[in-house]
Amino acid sequence: MKIFTTMLATAALVASPLLADDAEWETWGLTDDAITIGVMGPFSGNASSYSKALVGMMAYYDKVNDAGGVHGRKLVAVQEDTACDSAKGLAAAKKLISQDEVFMLQGNSCSGVALALRPTIVEAGLPWIVAHAVSDSISDPMAHNIFHGVPTGSANGRAMAAFVLSKPDTENVAIIEHSNDWAHSYSNPARDYLKEHGVSPSQELTMERGQTDATAQILKLRQNKPDFIIAALYEAETAIFLRDLKKYGMGDIPVMGTAGTDLENTLKRTGDFDTVKNYYVIHSYVDNLDGTLMKPWADMIHKYAPDEELSTFSFVSIGSAEALVAALEAVGPDLTRSKLIAALEQVHDFDTGILSDPITWTATDHQGVKSSAVAGFVDGEPTVLKAWGQPY
Repeated sequence: MKIFTTMLATAALVASPLLADDAEWETWGLTDDAITIGVMGPFSGNASSYSKALVGMMAYYDKVNDAGGVHGRKLVAVQEDTACDSAKGLAAAKKLISQDEVFMLQGNSCSGVALALRPTIVEAGLPWIVAHAVSDSISDPMAHNIFHGVPTGSANGRAMAAFVLSKPDTENVAIIEHSNDWAHSYSNPARDYLKEHGVSPSQELTMERGQTDATAQILKLRQNKPDFIIAALYEAETAIFLRDLKKYGMGDIPVMGTAGTDLENTLKRTGDFDTVKNYYVIHSYVDNLDGTLMKPWADMIHKYAPDEELSTFSFVSIGSAEALVAALEAVGPDLTRSKLIAALEQVHDFDTGILSDPITWTATDHQGVKSSAVAGFVDGEPTVLKAWGQPY
C-alpha cells in the first residue's frame, strides 16, 4: 500500500536565499501544460551503461504523460550528458539551470559527478531528486533541495556487510576498492558494520579506476585466504578482478559487490559463468529482473524503449520518479518549486512496488531508502536474497 501524507495548507519558502523572494523563479520551467525536468547522466563514455537507469525513469514519465500527466501537465525531460566526468557534469548542470531553465532536476549517475554539482545546485535552490548516484555526501549534510531516491552508499554498505556476515563461519573479510568517494561511500559503512560485529577487515587493498590487471592485488589476497571479499569497484574493474581471481585459483571465494555493478552485465563482460558464480551484488528490488513482480515495469520500459536491453540499472530510478509524481499530485495545480520541496518532505513509507524498501523523506532527513536486498546466482539462476541462503 502506498502511504502519502498530504499537507500544503501553506508552503514555507525554502528556496535559495538569493532567489527565495523571486516569484518568477518559483515557476521557472513550468507552463500550463508542461513541467521540464533536467535529466543528467553518462550517455557517453566508459560509464555509459549507467545511463540505463535514466531510460526506465523516462519511460515512467511517458507512462504518466499517456495517462494525462499531472494535473494536466506533461513531464518533459531535457537530457544532458555528463560522461561520468565532473567538469562535463558541471557544465551540463549549469546549462540546464541557467539556459534551459528547467523546473527541477532528477537522475544523475556517478557519485563523483554528483558531488561536484552539489554546491551549484544548492545555490540554485531548485529541487533535485538523485535517482542513481549513491554517495551519502550528496545529501548529507542535508541540503533543503536535494533528495536521495535510492539507497545511499551507507545503507548499501551496511547491507553488504550484513550479508557477508550472514554466511556461517565468516571471520576473515578482505576489502578491495577504488580510492574515490564513490567507493568509500560503500566501504566505510561496511567496515564500520563489520567492526561493530567483531570482525576487522584482514586486508584493505586498492584497485584504481581504469586499471586493467588485478594480479598484484590477487596475489596478496591469495596469501591471506579470506572467507569473503567486499569489492567496491566499478563494473569494468569488477569484471577484471573476478577474471583474475579465477585465473589464480581463487574463484570459489565469494565476492560482495556494490550497486555500481549488475549480475547480468558482469556476466556479459566476463563471458564466463564460472567467473561470476560466487559474485553477489546489492539488489534494490522486490524480485529478480525476470520475476513476476518486475514484469509490469519491464513491459513499461519496452513499450517506450522497445530496443532497450534490460539490466538491473534499467529499473533503479523508477521508484523515485513514482515518489515525485505522488508529490506533484499532492501539491495540486498551483505548483511552485517551494511547494514541491515541502511535498517531497511529506513522502512517508511510500511503497513503490519495485524497490525492496519504501521511500521516506522528512524535513530532517532527505535520504529516502534505508536498506537493500542482495542478488546472486543460486543453482545458476539470479536470485534475490535477504541473507546467505535465504530468498527474499
